[in-house]
Amino acid sequence: MKHFRIKILIALAWLVFTVSLSGWWFVYTWNQIEINAEDKVRTMLQLEGVSLLIALLAGGAAIVFLIFQERKSYKTLNDFHLAFSHDLKNSMTSLQMQVGALRDQYRGQNNPVLQRLDVESKRLQMKLENSLELSRLAISPYFMENILLSQILAKTRFHEPEIELILDGDQQIHGDRRALEIIFQNLFNNAVKHGQATRIAIKTKMIDPDKILLRITDNGSGFSGEREQLGQMISLGEKSSGSGIGLYLVDQLVAKMGGEVSFPKPDLEANPSDGFEVLLSLEKGTGG
Repeated sequence: MKHFRIKILIALAWLVFTVSLSGWWFVYTWNQIEINAEDKVRTMLQLEGVSLLIALLAGGAAIVFLIFQERKSYKTLNDFHLAFSHDLKNSMTSLQMQVGALRDQYRGQNNPVLQRLDVESKRLQMKLENSLELSRLAISPYFMENILLSQILAKTRFHEPEIELILDGDQQIHGDRRALEIIFQNLFNNAVKHGQATRIAIKTKMIDPDKILLRITDNGSGFSGEREQLGQMISLGEKSSGSGIGLYLVDQLVAKMGGEVSFPKPDLEANPSDGFEVLLSLEKGTGG
C-alpha cells in the first residue's frame, strides 16, 4: 500500500502548491483591480479568479477521490486473489492426497495410468502456483526476512524427491520465503522436465558484503536454443513443452527482491557434466 500513500502525498502537495499560488495571484489581482480597473472589468476579473480557484480545488479533490477509488479496487482484487488462491490450493491438496492414497494402495504395481495421474497432478500444481504467483507480482506485498538456503531447499525438494541435491555452502538469504520457494521449484522442475536431470548442484559465493551469488548446475541435457529467450514469457508453438512462464517468473521474482538472474552457457570443457546453468544474485541475510 506504500505507492498509494505516495500518490496521496503527491496529489496533496500539488493541490496545496497550486491553490497557494492561485490564491496569491487572486489577492494580488484583486488589489490591483480595485485601484485601476473599472467596475465592469473588475467584476470580470474577480469572477475569473474565483472560477480558477474553484476549478483547482475541484480538480485536486477529484484526483484524491480517484486515488482512493483505485485503492478500494486494489483491496477488492487482493481479497479476491487471496480467497481464490486459498480455495484452489485446498482443492489441489485434496487431489494430491487422493493420488497419494491410490499410490499407496497399488504400491509395487506398475500402473501407467496412476503414474500418469501422479505426474499430471504435480504439473497442474506447478502451473497453478505459477499462475497465482504471476498475479501476486502486481497486487500483493512481499515480506522480506532472513532465511537459510537449506530451509528453502528442504521445502522445495518435496516436489522433486527423486533428484540428487548437492549444496556447497549454506547461507542466510534476505528475501520473501514464498517467492524463494517458487524460484527453486521452477528451477528444479525445469531441470527434471526439460533436461531430464538427476542431479542438481548449488554453490554459494560472497560477491559483496550484502550479496550472495548462487551457481546452480544440473547434469541434464542442457539448452540448445536461443539463450536470449530464457527468462521471457513467449509462445513456443504446439511442439514445445511450455511457454517459458517458469523461468520468466524466476526472473521477475528475483528482480522483485533486488537480485539478478542470468543463464550462461556452461563451460563443458571445464565441467563436462554440466547441462544447464543458472546464476542467481540475491541479498545476503544477517546472522549467517
